[in-house]
Amino acid sequence: MSEPADRMRRRIEEIFGDDPSTTADERADYGAADERDTADPDRWFTENRPPHHGG
Repeated sequence: MSEPADRMRRRIEEIFGDDPSTTADERADYGAADERDTADPDRWFTENRPPHHGG
């Protein structure tokens, strides 16, 4: 990569926090489930259900 391109990439990462050419869901570590997530795949939805949706 040329020097201006490297400088541009570093500046973009400084502003946005990571390389925008890939999103979190495109990276290998995205969605890495631990043991408790595999036991109940809907756990997050259950824990975050609004009270008016009942249970």
